[in-house]
Amino acid sequence: MAGVLAAVMPSRFGMDASPVRWTLAAGVGVSALRAMVQWASPWPLKLIFDTVLGSRPLPQLLSWLPATRVGRLDVMAGAMVVIAILLGIFAYATNALLANAGQRMVFDLRCRLFNHLERQSMEYHASNSVGDLLSRLGGDIQAIQGVVANVVPILVENSLTILGIVVIMLFVDWRYTIVILSLLPVMYLTVRHYLTAIKKSQRQARDVEGRATAFAQEVLISLPVVQAFGAEAREGRRYADLADEGLRANKRSVLLQSRFTPLVTATMAVSTAGVVYFGARAVISGSLTPGDLLVFSAYLRGIYTPVRQLAKMAGMLGRGQASADRVKEVLATSAEPPQPLKPRHLGWPKGEIRFEGVTYVYAGASAPSLEAMTLEIGAGSSHALVGATGSGKSTLVKMIPRFLDPQRGRITLDGVDLRELSLTELRSRIALVPQEPSLMGETVWENIAYGLQTRSRLGAIDAAKRAGVHEVLSSLRDGYDTLVGERGSALSGGQRQCVAFARAMARNAAIILLDEPAAGLDTETEAVLLDALGRLAEGRTMVHVTHHITTVANADRITLLSQGRVAEEGSHSELLAAEGAYTSLHQSRGHLSVFVPAEQVS
Repeated sequence: MAGVLAAVMPSRFGMDASPVRWTLAAGVGVSALRAMVQWASPWPLKLIFDTVLGSRPLPQLLSWLPATRVGRLDVMAGAMVVIAILLGIFAYATNALLANAGQRMVFDLRCRLFNHLERQSMEYHASNSVGDLLSRLGGDIQAIQGVVANVVPILVENSLTILGIVVIMLFVDWRYTIVILSLLPVMYLTVRHYLTAIKKSQRQARDVEGRATAFAQEVLISLPVVQAFGAEAREGRRYADLADEGLRANKRSVLLQSRFTPLVTATMAVSTAGVVYFGARAVISGSLTPGDLLVFSAYLRGIYTPVRQLAKMAGMLGRGQASADRVKEVLATSAEPPQPLKPRHLGWPKGEIRFEGVTYVYAGASAPSLEAMTLEIGAGSSHALVGATGSGKSTLVKMIPRFLDPQRGRITLDGVDLRELSLTELRSRIALVPQEPSLMGETVWENIAYGLQTRSRLGAIDAAKRAGVHEVLSSLRDGYDTLVGERGSALSGGQRQCVAFARAMARNAAIILLDEPAAGLDTETEAVLLDALGRLAEGRTMVHVTHHITTVANADRITLLSQGRVAEEGSHSELLAAEGAYTSLHQSRGHLSVFVPAEQVS
């Protein structure tokens, strides 16, 4: 039982007990009181058998009891009622205190896991499926909660009870106690073997369930594509295969538990038979009283009852331990962008950004996304990045807020390496408008004010007006109080981008990053956003990934990328005069993602 108790301690589940230490202490204290009452529970019955029904004299310590048999019977019966009431009260208090403390620890663990996942780098989240992480945050935490709420109070209480019972039994008759406890090592090995096996099968089941959740999320997010290509049946079969694998793992766990429970019952039956047999012989020989035999029988039941309860909860305990391992795996992973011990503070930056020999290779990629990249973006300037898909434009933009860090080289802001700045301060100076804006399931105005310390509806509307998108957003069904739906699904693509531009304006950042924000929009909405783009750029450094020729022509500086390096750079007029790849694009009015030959890379 001690080994099992150690297996369900808070640290085993990755939980911190310090915030609830006094509640836990109170729970353990009440458990100790209940254990002491439990130790005393068989003795009134022993005295009834020995001194009321039998002719044994009262022990010296109990000489104050009534001299008549009926009087002693009344006292003992009353004592049995009082003991039953106290056991009920202490059991309630123990469960309430320990369960509440456990629930609080699980709550803290859930929040700690969520906060930990929030801090991990983009690379970490790119290599781990969202569905599996959500499975750990949901199902695994739920399994731990089940153990903490149901198993831990029973084990704590019964461990204290067993400890006292063994001591009292040894004091009454140590030889007879050894006979009773002789099968405990067998019981311990049986419990350990089956709990380990059940935990293993439950770990397999939880891993499969995580993969199934990830697969289901992927299919549901991509449902328009699945339905458009008529792939419902195929995806249904793939999900069924994953669910079947999890079903088989859970069946193995149930089968193990089905074997475990009868083994525990059989061991208890053998122990009980041994107690009755040897106890009866001892009573016949006069070395043991009938009351002593009753006490030992009651104590034997007190020892094996927790084991029987554990057998019933073995599946829950194995699932909780397997889930705890999965949660601790995530918490043990530290993929956060490194932060300086003594960060430098820039205040409000001018906005000069320099890439100095920056190289970055994605895991599994055959070629660098950026290779020895050297680029200067002037303070307060509008800088456009153009090039073929895979030329490194988006990677370059992701490095400015440190979503990615250079593997070689460095990036500076106003001459200071980004890695020397506080990550929070750096990102507070940057506003991002991606091609697919991520909106929260809140109202339009709450999304515009997202990220601000003080969220104000009037401030959000003012930001939309300054960005020039007020007319679009105010014409929505409920205006700025319109709920955007999950991931902005209740809005059109242009409306979502209008919210993103207003959000960037509300941010009032020194640096604006735009990653193809006008792609795929109709001409009218595009014109609105291009006007908003000009408003955003006023007095700020703007880095714009685009294929739009009008935007490129208006930029202060244009960089044409190819294969992770600078192919051409200059103003619109300078690049036209150079009559290179950019000139060919402009003359054809073609799409700016055309491939640039390697021999044109500078």
